[in-house]
Amino acid sequence: MSEEEKPKFHRGSALTIFKTDRHEDWMALVLSLSIALGVYFLVD
Repeated sequence: MSEEEKPKFHRGSALTIFKTDRHEDWMALVLSLSIALGVYFLVD
């Protein structure tokens, strides 16, 4: 396969407030962890 025939990776959405995918992934992880901990401690 030549360079021109290789499939290119396209991001799912161009609408983001983050500069990189890695930063977006970390923020999603932090948000989901905080939601899980909030549910764990608040729902008894």
